[in-house]
Amino acid sequence: MSDILVINGSARLNGDTQKYLSKLFEGIDHTQINLIENYFLPYNYDNKYPEEDRFEIFGKEILYHKHLIFATPVYWYSMSGRMKNLFDRLTDWVTLNQEAGRNLKGKTMKLMAVGTDGDLPDGFTTPFYMTANYLELNFKGHVYFDVNKKITEDELIEIRKSFFSFMAE
Repeated sequence: MSDILVINGSARLNGDTQKYLSKLFEGIDHTQINLIENYFLPYNYDNKYPEEDRFEIFGKEILYHKHLIFATPVYWYSMSGRMKNLFDRLTDWVTLNQEAGRNLKGKTMKLMAVGTDGDLPDGFTTPFYMTANYLELNFKGHVYFDVNKKITEDELIEIRKSFFSFMAE
C-alpha cells in the first residue's frame, strides 16, 4: 500500500484537477480516491446517517496512509463543495469516533488546487491549514495550478521537486 493518499474533490473525474494530478503524480506511487465516487451526506448535529452513507468506510482509508494530499478545484473562491463536505464530516471524528480522529495525528497534509485565476484567492488555504492544525496533522503547504498558464517541462520538474520535498524530511 502506498504511503500517499490523494483525495480528489472535483465534480469531474477527468477534469482539470485530474489532469494536473496526473502530471504531478506521474511515476509516484499513490492511492487516489475521488469524492464524486463516494456517497456521504453532509454533517448533521443528530449524527444520524443512512446505511448507504459511506463516510466511515471512506474515512478508514485515510487512516491507512502517512501522507494526505487534498486536491480541489477552486469553486467560487473556495474548495469544492465535496471537499467542504468531507472537512465537515471530520467533525464525526472529533465528537463520535475520537479514536479515528486521534489516529490522524502526525500525518502529513498537502494541498493541490486548480483554478482559472492567476493566484489562489486570499484565505483559500486557511481551512486546510487550520484543520490540519486542529487535528494535529503536519500541513506542508500547497501548489496551485492556473489552467490558463502553460507549464513547461522544466517548470513541472521544479514544481514536483518542491511539492514532494516533504517526503525527504
